[in-house]
Amino acid sequence: MTALLQHIIDALSVGSTYALLALGLTLAFSIMNLINFGYGILLVWGAYGLLGLTEAGLPFGVAVILSVVGVTLLTMIIGRVAFRPFIGAPPITLLITSFAVLQIVQYAAIVAWGEKPRIINYPPAFTDVLHIGALRVPLLEIITIGTAAVVVLVYFVILNRTPLGSKVRAAAELPDMTRLVGIRPGTVQMTVFAISGAIAGVVGVLWFAKSGAITPRSDLEPTLKAFIAIVLGGLGNTRGALLGGFALGALEVLMSVTLPESVLGYEPAIVFAIVIAILILRPSGIAGAKVNPA
Repeated sequence: MTALLQHIIDALSVGSTYALLALGLTLAFSIMNLINFGYGILLVWGAYGLLGLTEAGLPFGVAVILSVVGVTLLTMIIGRVAFRPFIGAPPITLLITSFAVLQIVQYAAIVAWGEKPRIINYPPAFTDVLHIGALRVPLLEIITIGTAAVVVLVYFVILNRTPLGSKVRAAAELPDMTRLVGIRPGTVQMTVFAISGAIAGVVGVLWFAKSGAITPRSDLEPTLKAFIAIVLGGLGNTRGALLGGFALGALEVLMSVTLPESVLGYEPAIVFAIVIAILILRPSGIAGAKVNPA
């Protein structure tokens, strides 16, 4: 029973991270049909920002807030300069633009920080382990699950309980009608980029607390995980993105527990094979494709 509870907590922790990644990506897709392959690099810049701020002597909590704000602003700038001029263009144009953004922002990180791995000095709360009887729970897992719950709650409050959120939902569900009722597309797009960037900033703090070292090329894994989650859950479906993230986390934990040690190295390939099998049975994802940011 203890082992089962341990695995459930592990799956919730991993799934929470993937769910937040997918949430930030699927929002932009639901509004602009933007598949942003540069999303992972935002996590990297957030982590580097956190590293620089903590090395400058700022309290960790203040550094986290400033790094999240910084990633939010960076995302809005990228959205305004690189993506907004191409809104309405064919999807392939936006896809190529996202690759270009990835390359530019990644090489900017290389110039700024170099390619040598760097490590953030996280406080003890991120490294300590809580012992409850025979249960061993890293505090980072509790922090991750709690943070994800707060972010998702705030997200749904903004999207469903504020006038700005109503405009975003209208732009996703009835894009051709938004201009007719006076909703400015630019405002909606900047809101989407801001929310997506804030989520990326939060996930960056959690992701590199688990992975340890940062390099400018640390963006590939979180980007892949996010895309697997949103495809698994259903493109453009927020609830599907969350479900896909938790499903992927549970699947990875299940694989790590059940696979023999000699096969563990093939875990990513096995996970991909299972995801493909699920999509063969349900091509539109677990929750079905439905463009709805709320």
